[in-house]
Amino acid sequence: MSLIQVINPNTTLAMTETIGQAARAVAAPGTEILAVSPSQGVPSIEGHFDEAIAAIGVLEQIKLGRAQGVSGHVIACFGDPGLLAARELASGPVIGIAEAAMHTATLLATRFSIVTTLPRTLVIARHLLQQ
Repeated sequence: MSLIQVINPNTTLAMTETIGQAARAVAAPGTEILAVSPSQGVPSIEGHFDEAIAAIGVLEQIKLGRAQGVSGHVIACFGDPGLLAARELASGPVIGIAEAAMHTATLLATRFSIVTTLPRTLVIARHLLQQ
């Protein structure tokens, strides 16, 4: 059995529950999903400031997941807050949903679009594309 930790980097518990349900719906048989969120942080990630605060919570959850023996981690936020630091700390793979989506898009086409509801998050997406 695999135990995958899915981290909602914000503190909105209803969103964490929704993310967990979505992950469980597509998980392979024998895969357990542990949906978590930080104990402290921001209720929504809407820019670099929020992302910086959320990264600390992501690392907190990575550390807890490591102690629980999780097989891997998913950062369930399109800004991938704390992704690189999380990879340093984790004992298994760490996937950011933005990075995964963008890599998949490049396999399907030479150009793609990112749709967002907040104009200021475009800067975050552009930075992720440059990495």
